Amino acid sequence: MDTNAERARIRAMLETGELPCGDAERTLGGRGLGRRCSACREEISVDDLEFKVDLASGHALRLHRRCYQLWLEECEPSKSA
Repeated sequence: MDTNAERARIRAMLETGELPCGDAERTLGGRGLGRRCSACREEISVDDLEFKVDLASGHALRLHRRCYQLWLEECEPSKSA
């Protein structure tokens, strides 16, 4: 999936509430463990970098590096203004 398509998917998921924005209480990065990415729903393989984001709301996200970056950009307050 190209970056524009990934961004559009993440934006749509944010608009529907399927993917939350929020204040991250903790973000950890490490080797993927085969779990599904919260944004693209693809497996995060052991060859990928996985970000685990614990939100203040209690939600936990697991994201590929690119999905994490796009999620951060789309959740910026300036984007919703």
